[in-house]
Amino acid sequence: AYLMQDIIERQGAYKYLDSAPQSLTAKAHRPAYASDGDYFSKPNAEDMFEKVYDIMHEANPAEYPKLR
Repeated sequence: AYLMQDIIERQGAYKYLDSAPQSLTAKAHRPAYASDGDYFSKPNAEDMFEKVYDIMHEANPAEYPKLR
């Protein structure tokens, strides 16, 4: 996964796509235990929505204005 992320995102191997691919990874931190650790360690629904919305904003800024 690291190599694919490096090749696609940093080296620009997405020549024929409409938009650059983006990966959604866990945040670097010391995780808590139990469900708190799962919520803050793994990408959650809000993180996925923001990533997809950013891609849609890039494709059509008039219909999808910036969230922040």
